Amino acid sequence: MIEINDFRYNPTLRRLLVNYCIRTYEMDAILDDWHLIQEYNLLKKNNELHFLFEEEYLINYLKDGSDNNG
Repeated sequence: MIEINDFRYNPTLRRLLVNYCIRTYEMDAILDDWHLIQEYNLLKKNNELHFLFEEEYLINYLKDGSDNNG
């Protein structure tokens, strides 16, 4: 699996992680790159990366107000 050391070539992944952390941790979210990479590694270790994509789906659904998948 790809090792992430920074977000220089992964701005979309950073945005997904920021959105996920804000919803998950609310006011306690720490959004610096080091903590976001640690969150990514934890999700990867626990086989939970799908949560990032579910967060993206939820944000798009709330923004559009409709389900574009069906």
